[in-house]
Amino acid sequence: MTVTLPSLTLAQLEMAAPARGSALVMGVFDGVHRGHQALLARLREEGDARGLAPGVVTLHPHPATVLRPDIMPSYLTSLEDRLRLMREAGASWVLPLTFTSELSEVTAEELAEAFHRLLRMEVMVLGPDAAFGRGAPADTPERMRRTGEELGFEVVQIEPLMAGGERCSSTMVRKALSEGDMRAVTDLLGRPYTLAGPVVRGFERGRTIGFPTANISVAADRALPALGVYATVATVAGRELRGATNIGRRPTFDEGHVSIETHLLDFEGDLYGERMEIAIVDRVRPEQAFSGPEELRAQIAADVEHVRGVLA
Repeated sequence: MTVTLPSLTLAQLEMAAPARGSALVMGVFDGVHRGHQALLARLREEGDARGLAPGVVTLHPHPATVLRPDIMPSYLTSLEDRLRLMREAGASWVLPLTFTSELSEVTAEELAEAFHRLLRMEVMVLGPDAAFGRGAPADTPERMRRTGEELGFEVVQIEPLMAGGERCSSTMVRKALSEGDMRAVTDLLGRPYTLAGPVVRGFERGRTIGFPTANISVAADRALPALGVYATVATVAGRELRGATNIGRRPTFDEGHVSIETHLLDFEGDLYGERMEIAIVDRVRPEQAFSGPEELRAQIAADVEHVRGVLA
């Protein structure tokens, strides 16, 4: 069985081929949560036991954006962070495979054949709900085992990692994020949720009431937590700074669009143009409107003291 994949896909595979045989897993891996980390750890174990290079083929953009163009994508991690996190979790090489309408028509068997031939795949590691190829069939694991017997590669499937009685998944992370439950998000990810971008000029409302903020511009396709005020730790200009971050529409001033503004505790200076990353530790309160600047100033002062306690 030989298949010709779309030319861009084929070129990607040929460029990424490891010098030796590989143990391979494929998926989106958005968030690289603890369930993904368990899968990647098993990938590393299987590779090490056989002298194979453990690698990942990760789909980007998310298949849903191609199959359902009416859906706006919302990622838990940027592609850059996803690649880094997967390497840290056990992969020695990662291939971002461009998902296109042409690729959506390729069967699971055809993908496996291409991986076996072009990426020297000797072991395929599957997650508990693995389903890929045309139509993402539920019987993908069984089909891969049959294909492996035909072509000569092994198939290993792991059990799901459970969290609070449910399977750890990107869906669980998104649900906790949408509720502003950052402690649950941190537990599911194994690390705090982060947002990053350049520091840009805002309306400078905070400066006028005594609490200047650093506003960051985040990619429009990043998933945001529920609107509100959060205790955060910012990394910027080589420093780590505690902060009170407002993610919201500033209803007191009727600004409308969502912004991400961080008041950095015990810091004075100009950070415009610097890249800042904020790790979101806990939610302080939901977004709310105030009668005016004085009431808002008093609430921010209380928020800052709360954040000091959380991050002490």
